[in-house]
Amino acid sequence: MLLKGDAHKPAEPLPDVLPWFYSGNALHPTQKPVPSLKPVIEAFTRPGDIVLDPFCGSGSTLLAATILGRRYVGIELDAAFCQKAKRRVAA
Repeated sequence: MLLKGDAHKPAEPLPDVLPWFYSGNALHPTQKPVPSLKPVIEAFTRPGDIVLDPFCGSGSTLLAATILGRRYVGIELDAAFCQKAKRRVAA
């Protein structure tokens, strides 16, 4: 995780091990589960902050950011995955 600007330590530090919920990789070969991404985004950003995912694939990070009230910038080279991410976040 990289931060820019006024970086703050999380009010509640993350544990060394976080639960991982298998997504089934239905949308992307390396799809991340949204419930596993949310604690990390919540710990290191504030509502309204921008979350950057330069390899957004199916948009799991973007969806987690949206759920938590963060803005996002997603970059994806593959047009098919870009469309999947757009549809997923819009739903």
